[in-house]
Amino acid sequence: MIKNRTSLLRYHKSKALRDSLNALEFALKTCSPEVLVKDAVELNNDIKIGDIDGKKRSFPLPKTRSILVIAVGKASEKMMNGLFSKLHDKISKGILIVPKGYDISEQQQSFLRNVTVIQSSHPIPNTRSLFASKSVVRELQNLDNIDMVIFLISGGSSSLIVSPLPGLALSDKREINRILISCGADINEINIVRKHLSQIKGGKILRFLNPRRQVVSLILSDVVGDDLSTIGSGLTYYDNSSFGDAISILRKYSIFAEQSDSIPKVSDVLKRGLGDNSLETVKLDEFQTLSTDNFLIGNNSNFCQKIISHLTSLGYVVDYKGSNLNMSTTEFLMFAKEAVNHLNKDKTAIVVGGELTTVIDKSKKGIGGRNQESICKMIKSLVIPKGSDYCIICFGTDGIDGSSKSAGGFLSPFTLESLRLKGLDVNSFIESHNSNLILKDLHSTIETGYTGTNFNDVYLFVKRS
Repeated sequence: MIKNRTSLLRYHKSKALRDSLNALEFALKTCSPEVLVKDAVELNNDIKIGDIDGKKRSFPLPKTRSILVIAVGKASEKMMNGLFSKLHDKISKGILIVPKGYDISEQQQSFLRNVTVIQSSHPIPNTRSLFASKSVVRELQNLDNIDMVIFLISGGSSSLIVSPLPGLALSDKREINRILISCGADINEINIVRKHLSQIKGGKILRFLNPRRQVVSLILSDVVGDDLSTIGSGLTYYDNSSFGDAISILRKYSIFAEQSDSIPKVSDVLKRGLGDNSLETVKLDEFQTLSTDNFLIGNNSNFCQKIISHLTSLGYVVDYKGSNLNMSTTEFLMFAKEAVNHLNKDKTAIVVGGELTTVIDKSKKGIGGRNQESICKMIKSLVIPKGSDYCIICFGTDGIDGSSKSAGGFLSPFTLESLRLKGLDVNSFIESHNSNLILKDLHSTIETGYTGTNFNDVYLFVKRS
């Protein structure tokens, strides 16, 4: 799963790194979306679906070939595989929406009978994202002989399937998305704005269905706090935010002052929404009239627990700091300093999950991401006792960190020694947002390609000796 594992261990010769990479691979395998879907769905005289907390609900058994499946997100293909293995003869047809470049073998496509595969765009939507939305809506409006619609939703859905409100072009959605990401807005704020510029997000896609039609969503969380109204911009869930909230977020980051042709159009649409309740997202009272059930079946906490289980089996004492880390890369540096100070015994580790934010200078479009930038800031500032066998890893579970093709980066004694011998200036790479370039030169990136999952990011501080 970690494609450059052999070369990393050859260069770094670190048992702490070896143990950490093993733990990551164990978590990726045991938290496979395919496995999680299989575990969530039981088929007997009815269909039982259980969530991550073990709560289950039963649904009448649909007749043969009477289920429509809509899978969207970075984990969509593996989730679809898991569902087909359980409900194969009950599924009539499906739509599978994956990021462009995600490889699906011919054998796998033949297994997914009557499934239309759409290669869409992430993290910036394009015309394929529009096509994906139109394809889904068309199917939802033609449900003859369909008893149940099952959505499989995972991180990345927000850009893979888009449908801007009238008055906005796709380019306007792309521009506001780019500005929000680069200004340091968190995922909750970004999704509030996205939902209020969309015809389908914030539960609005459900309005294309008969309210009595049974809809079931199996969801993997890629957001801190596991808020179902935020994951995938709340595609099949109700929303508590408003057009007023979206306007407040744009004001908070001074986005209305940005020099962009898209901003006036975004402003007009949001103001129109303030006065037209039909444009608002689905609220709780409306949602409660629908036959829609959402099940969270996987999250960052579960992924971290698998890492902890493996490290513990190797004799490590692990301190889990939770999965709600949500701060800037600069703030994370202070967290990292405290974590390193607490690793004062052999075979100790700290594991934490969440998502960091970083502000991107528009004039400096380098290659990197928040995880690799965090490692570079640690290289610059952390003081590590000499002679220790340790590693610090910042890892994106989806396999892609920012604008790079790496999943993340790490720091070991070899990283620092290699930096010294090469005479590289880490500051210049941080300032130009080129963290991937320097870490590749230091053999300190983790390469997985698309993992087919997405549980946010994980951070490991591991001391072997």
